[in-house]
Amino acid sequence: MFEGSNRVGLVKPSAIRRMLELSSGMKNVVHLEQGEPDFTTPRHILKAAVEATEKGFTHYTEIDGTLELRQAIAEKLERENDIDADPKTEVTVTSGSQEAMLIAALGFLDSGDEALILDPYYPACFEDTLLAEAVPIPVPLDEGKNYEIEMEVLENKITKRTKMIWLCNPSNPTGHVFSKQDLEIIAEVAQKNNLVVFSDEIYEKIVYDGARHISIGSLPGMKKRTITVIGFSKAYAMTGWRIGYTVAEKKLSAILRKLHYYAVLCPNAISQKAALAALTGPQDCVKEMVTEYNRRRELVLDKLDKIESLPYTKPKGTFYVFPNFSTYEKSDESLATYLLKEAGVVTAPGSGFGRAGEGHLRISYSVSYEQVNEGMERIRRCLEHKA
Repeated sequence: MFEGSNRVGLVKPSAIRRMLELSSGMKNVVHLEQGEPDFTTPRHILKAAVEATEKGFTHYTEIDGTLELRQAIAEKLERENDIDADPKTEVTVTSGSQEAMLIAALGFLDSGDEALILDPYYPACFEDTLLAEAVPIPVPLDEGKNYEIEMEVLENKITKRTKMIWLCNPSNPTGHVFSKQDLEIIAEVAQKNNLVVFSDEIYEKIVYDGARHISIGSLPGMKKRTITVIGFSKAYAMTGWRIGYTVAEKKLSAILRKLHYYAVLCPNAISQKAALAALTGPQDCVKEMVTEYNRRRELVLDKLDKIESLPYTKPKGTFYVFPNFSTYEKSDESLATYLLKEAGVVTAPGSGFGRAGEGHLRISYSVSYEQVNEGMERIRRCLEHKA
């Protein structure tokens, strides 16, 4: 009987996956656990993909993505992110942001190295660090201080083995949009200690209440040490297309590209044509989806306000909210299971996003308004009964 490698044994299954497996086969279930837009990919993007298929664009492309797509990405980065990137050497098209995270961990972390992870965190930051046989070091962010970065807390985690800082902005799972001041603190620590910063910015376009997304790679001195990853999954409802990109200084990109080749050879040809259409076509579709997400967000917050003793931080980005349910049940795993069995609502246990997430549940409002309304009502009624 064959067993997996020691490396495989280091990582644990996703909390979201566990809840999905528990809900498998159940009827009349409301899913509020996944980050899956319920919109269909916009028509002009679909049309571009069909046309590419009909024209026979079904072969290998350049390893790092077609030059026309990389040029469009570079123009977008300059226009929207204030990042100047050479499309030939500093932009790499990847098979979604997940690939980018793994090759970054493998490319810049050695066994025994340490990587700081802002906690709560997107789980792949933690698990990919382990796969690189490095040590993830959570940096707890204080919910009571609106998840703002504190210089002292960050610096206290630095050792001679620290090599990287993982950042997700806007944040999955909290919905927090990091301010320029937050990013300047991270930048100062990174430059002082010669660290690489990996910045996952896949939710960059999904922001509310006048919040402004800022790319840390645009700050002075940060381009040469920042790996920025952005994708099409969330903003353009393209999760199944598995297409994203990294931007990093030439030397950093060369390391990523070496691993990228052996991981996927090249990105999906049809998805690249779709991504090009997403970047160069009309952007009204993005605004319409964000407007609808905001409508759902306001609904969720209204429902949360009607549940007693339930603190939460109002999200300024993504399509998640991360309430603290610890007054009802200290174990978020137990509460998530209870809500599934008693109310038929699937949520994501907060401890799956780090120790700072314990007692919380991540609730996604990426499903329809009607489903969000039904799910939140079920949660409210179930908690009233539990109390």
